[in-house]
Amino acid sequence: MKTALFLDIDGVLNSSVYDRQRSEKDGNIDKTRLTLIKGLVDKTGAKIVLSSSWRNHWEKNPDECDETGKEINADFNSVGLEIYDKTIKDGYRERSKEIRMWLNDNPDVESFVIFDDNGYGWGDLSDNFIQTNYRIGRGLEEEHINKAFEILK
Repeated sequence: MKTALFLDIDGVLNSSVYDRQRSEKDGNIDKTRLTLIKGLVDKTGAKIVLSSSWRNHWEKNPDECDETGKEINADFNSVGLEIYDKTIKDGYRERSKEIRMWLNDNPDVESFVIFDDNGYGWGDLSDNFIQTNYRIGRGLEEEHINKAFEILK
């Protein structure tokens, strides 16, 4: 794998706008945001790595996912996406450290981008970090995708 896309869910694949408009059958993930991710993945070949707290529900083996993990897979699969892996929660509670650990374990990654709505202390990963906004817009927007293309070039 040469390109990784680290993905938060809350504030990236959903938003306060989505939460106000959705019905229960729509689920927690705004599929219009997944369509944006699909375009990025199709053009770059990036593999999706969950860095969201939702990763606790998801496992590589679909049979090991809980109900929420199965819903995540169904939502991603509905637009032709699949999740490659997830970061491991190691007690730091800092996504930047968890992502750095994942990158260290996957030295074949040549480029990566991080989508998250929280401005954690990204440190040496900040050039690859794209912040979305849960309250303004719909979370992930076309401008974020365009910035990701520039980072992944």
